[in-house]
Amino acid sequence: MDDFDVRIGEHIKAVRISRGLTQEQLAERAELSTNHISKLERGLCSVSLKCFCKICQVLQTSLNEIVYQNHPDDVDAARDGTDGVSFDVNQIVAMESRLKEVLSVIEDSMCYRSDVLK
Repeated sequence: MDDFDVRIGEHIKAVRISRGLTQEQLAERAELSTNHISKLERGLCSVSLKCFCKICQVLQTSLNEIVYQNHPDDVDAARDGTDGVSFDVNQIVAMESRLKEVLSVIEDSMCYRSDVLK
């Protein structure tokens, strides 16, 4: 299990519960399987950006709020290097890959929205 996946899963679960939704309701509304939601919440698998966006949309929250929930200092700590976390090359490559995926989805979404608004 990856610490990032566990943390994201815990945060998804906390927001889901705060919204009064069951795993089944979240899965149905996000067009995912209940089994997949369960695995995500337990950190047993990584959430794809596409699934993450669907989940955030159903939960009416942002990706950023899920990633940094209950950790308001994480952004500043990461910026100034005081979080005590070190990354190896493989982790940095994985993060870069995730970031590229995020940017691609954002660009696609912006293009789609501009086409719809025309």
